[in-house]
Amino acid sequence: MNMSTIAFATAAAMSCVAQAAHTAPKIVDADETAVAHCTFLRDVNGRSVFGERLKGPAVEKAKESARADAAKTGATHIVWGKPESSDITTIAGKAYRCGG
Repeated sequence: MNMSTIAFATAAAMSCVAQAAHTAPKIVDADETAVAHCTFLRDVNGRSVFGERLKGPAVEKAKESARADAAKTGATHIVWGKPESSDITTIAGKAYRCGG
């Protein structure tokens, strides 16, 4: 693969990620106190193949995956668990619907 092909593929992938971020519903990161009067919907999980070497981006990608799962249930808030990383980064969360 030559450098221009790699650059094009990278730019295309970044464009898709940016576009997905703009179209995804806003789900608020919260703590247990903030969701005390909300309705628990379900546990959600996310994962990223970035793993331990790219820990920050891997956690964000895993959260993005879990947020998409939560959005399908109508969630407005997520309380996150602790991320776990090895070759794959995973994170669990609890999805809630708050407000009307």
